[in-house]
Amino acid sequence: MAGFVIVVDMQHDFVMASGALPVPDAEAIVAPMAEWLAALDPAETAGVLMTFDTHVASIYDGSAEAAQFPIHCERGTEGWETVLDPGVIDPAIPVYALEKGVFDMWEEPGLRIRPLAGGAEVDRDHFFERLAASGVTMVTVVGVAADYCVRWAADGLIARGFAVELPAALTRGIAQGIEAVAGDLRAKGAVALV
Repeated sequence: MAGFVIVVDMQHDFVMASGALPVPDAEAIVAPMAEWLAALDPAETAGVLMTFDTHVASIYDGSAEAAQFPIHCERGTEGWETVLDPGVIDPAIPVYALEKGVFDMWEEPGLRIRPLAGGAEVDRDHFFERLAASGVTMVTVVGVAADYCVRWAADGLIARGFAVELPAALTRGIAQGIEAVAGDLRAKGAVALV
C-alpha cells in the first residue's frame, strides 16, 4: 500500500544560516533529504506535499507569532523559497504545495492544496479525506522545526487516523529534537521514529 510524504517548511529562512530564523543544524539535512526524495518509489508513494510558512509583513506584525519570532518567510522573498528542488522527485509522484500562515497546518480554515504540475486546487481537509479513502494509512513527515510545525503536522495526521513515520535524520528542531517530539506523540497514536 502506498504511503504519503509531507515535507515541512524547508524554506531558506528556516534552513540556511543566513535566513531570518534558522533552525540549528538544518542545513545538514538538505542534501540527505534531496537524495531521499529522489529515491522515492512511485509504486510506494501516493504523493509529496511541501508546506510553506507564508507571511505578509503588514499582517504578521499584529500576530501572536510576532511576539515570539521576527518576521520570516515573507511571500515573494528569497526567505520564503524552498531550498529543495521538487524536480528531483520522480515525475510519476504527484507533488503538492500548501501555504500556511501559522505553525499548525491544520489550524487555519479554508486552506487549499495545489498541485505543482498545475491543475485544480483542493480544500486541505477534503484532500486528506480523499487520501485516507484511497487506502493511504501511513504518512512520513520530514523537515523543520521538529518542536513546532513538524509536531503539529504529525499531531493533526494522528487525529485524522493516519499512522506517522518521523525519520530522525531528515528533521531538526529548535529547543527539542524529533526524538522528544515522537515520545510525546506516541500517546496519541501510531508514531514510528526511524
